[in-house]
Amino acid sequence: MKKLHIILVLLLLALVSPTFGQKTKGKSKKQLQSEINSLQKEISTANQLLKKTKKDKEMTLNEVNLLDKKIKQRENLIKAYNQQIAVLDEEINTGQSNIKTLNSDLKKLRKEYAKMIVFANKNRSHYDMLGFVFASKDFNQAFRRLRYIREFNEARKVKIDQIVSTERRINDEVEASQKAREEQAAMLKDEKAQQEALQKEKKDLNGQVAKLKKKEGSIQQDIKNKQQQAKKLQKAIDDIIAEEIRKANAEAERKRKEEAKKNANKGKATTAPAPKEKGMALTPAEKTLSSNFVNNKGNLPWPVERGVISSSFGKHASVVSDKVTVTNNGIDIATTEGAQARAVFEGEVASVVKLTGANTVVIIRHGEYFTVYSNLENVTVKRGDKVKTKQNIGTVHTNKTEDKTELHFELLKEQNRQNPANWLSK
Repeated sequence: MKKLHIILVLLLLALVSPTFGQKTKGKSKKQLQSEINSLQKEISTANQLLKKTKKDKEMTLNEVNLLDKKIKQRENLIKAYNQQIAVLDEEINTGQSNIKTLNSDLKKLRKEYAKMIVFANKNRSHYDMLGFVFASKDFNQAFRRLRYIREFNEARKVKIDQIVSTERRINDEVEASQKAREEQAAMLKDEKAQQEALQKEKKDLNGQVAKLKKKEGSIQQDIKNKQQQAKKLQKAIDDIIAEEIRKANAEAERKRKEEAKKNANKGKATTAPAPKEKGMALTPAEKTLSSNFVNNKGNLPWPVERGVISSSFGKHASVVSDKVTVTNNGIDIATTEGAQARAVFEGEVASVVKLTGANTVVIIRHGEYFTVYSNLENVTVKRGDKVKTKQNIGTVHTNKTEDKTELHFELLKEQNRQNPANWLSK
């Protein structure tokens, strides 16, 4: 009786089996795959834009910049591949560890089940079982013995289920590890192909840069001219936004005075609010629009459906001449001829103006935020128009001489310029 009780207790304790999990540091496989897909798409677009350059034609500065950008994308793609390979390596190692632990558990389960079989064989006859029950001193003891027999049979069934489940988990882990190895092998192959493509592109870039360096003087002058045009564009944008801020604040002040006058006529005491030192006065609706705009940071759609950032935000040296520093107040996006520029968020058109070197510029206000779309033609909106997210606002101009279709895009909080790349979806 005591021996049976001890065995049953041990069997019940054995029902608890370990669980296994895995934690991957850094980006997940899904995030890395999304990054890889995005980079591959950008490289494909860059390739499409560069295909127009014939082998016997010398690249323009714009095309060299585009090739340089593609190389950086390729380097990021290789980095993402290496991270994905590392994640798969971790999966394989974790899987092997799980298989080892599960095999150890399976060995214990089979050993425990063997003991149960031995015990069952010793007490297998119907007569022995009945004798064990009928040998009870009273009804309560008989009831307990019947319960022990039932629990023992149930424990055997549970143990069998555990063995089958563990064997299934081992097979799943083996299959998952094999799949991870196959994925890793494919990734390594792709990574090697990307490395080879990268070396070729770097060689091409160095060759084209060497050719353009022979014309470094004229290139420096060209860059200088474009920087002067950029300064004119900056001033025009700043003036337009400053006027928007002035009008918004003037309207807010007018309403405040009108409300104060009404209260005075009704004999109500009024306390004028302290004047706002800086910034733009916003209506409740504009505050909501600004808040919604901020909440979409990192998820705003691109101002063109397809394109590649050919010049990034901020100061950076020219690809051809390190003697010249290029300052970009936004980003330049190379796209295909005939591409439509589109609003990245709902708002109101604050200005449509033509500027030398920038063609037509559209500025859209989103509360206290502004987006600028420069180098457009055939513009389809006018000042005061309400626009929706992704609404087409005009065609990106194509420079036939350079065979370049490029949108200049800026994003500002009032007059403070932001890096648009941080706001657009990846």
